[in-house]
Amino acid sequence: MTEIESEDTLIITQNKKEKDTSIAIKDLEALTEQVASSIPKESPLPWKCTIFRVPLVLRRHDENAYVPYIVSIGAIHHGKESLKDMESNKRWYLGALLSRLQQSQVSLESLIKSTTELEESARAYEGLRNREDPIFNTSWMIPTLGHDLMLLENQLPWLVLDHLFQLTKVSDGQLEQPSLAELAVRFFGFMMPMTVEAKPNHPESNKHLLDLLRNRLVATSTQPSFPAPDTKLELIPCATSLLDAGVKFKMSTADNILELKFNDGVMEIPPLRIHEITGSVFRNIIAYEQCDSQCTDRVTSYAVLLSRLINSSKDVDLLCRAKILDNWLNPEDVSLLFYRLYNDAGV
Repeated sequence: MTEIESEDTLIITQNKKEKDTSIAIKDLEALTEQVASSIPKESPLPWKCTIFRVPLVLRRHDENAYVPYIVSIGAIHHGKESLKDMESNKRWYLGALLSRLQQSQVSLESLIKSTTELEESARAYEGLRNREDPIFNTSWMIPTLGHDLMLLENQLPWLVLDHLFQLTKVSDGQLEQPSLAELAVRFFGFMMPMTVEAKPNHPESNKHLLDLLRNRLVATSTQPSFPAPDTKLELIPCATSLLDAGVKFKMSTADNILELKFNDGVMEIPPLRIHEITGSVFRNIIAYEQCDSQCTDRVTSYAVLLSRLINSSKDVDLLCRAKILDNWLNPEDVSLLFYRLYNDAGV
């Protein structure tokens, strides 16, 4: 091969490489454009979202704590075979609601139209009682219904619930009618863990029923949440070990269960009611705090402390004697309730 032929071959080879490189860059640009066009313009979990699926890492410890037993009011569990028996009762309630429209002077068309206008905000995701009410005339349904209506995965946006309540409420001659929040707190009162109803010290801004319950738990609390990330956290011993070390336990008169105090060797703890639904209440509020970035970890932090104080039935007996625990369960069941209650929570 001559020198000239060699140079021509080199030039051809270089041109081919440049052409191949140009093709590769165009292919890369096309691929980049294709990937970019397939990426959602908005986050699949918008910041306004307040109704969540409980993460698997949390629900694996107790699946039943997050699943409705008899009724679905949200979209996540709608249509499940185990919940279909309640559908006829839901239609009965719808009929009762529509029958009140005549008294409230609101047309069905205006009710549907005004509610439809809330759809975009709503998708960020007890009224008057009838003598023939199929739910409230069946005693066993009340606690079960309360359990289902507070589940994180079984919520409806508060703005929708309150909108329907405001349009369909009927005056019964009272000077001041209770709000939807007040009626809901009365209904959920039997399952709330505090023995004294906490009164909020500021106007409430509820996102759904579970958020309402959480707001009432933290309503009057002034203490900070969990220690800052740079704070060294010392895990405290259980109640019986603290007693052996000279610590005394005293029931606090505070109306908020989160207000714990320790001073001069005395730990003051507000009374806590424990019953069959307590575990589900705490688990769903903890899951809510972990899912919603706008929530502080107040209840999660409280659960961490309880799980350290209550390590055995002896700890339960000790706190019951101090009238700190109003226990409706077997002491062994209580210790199991708080065992791993907050596991995998981000605190």
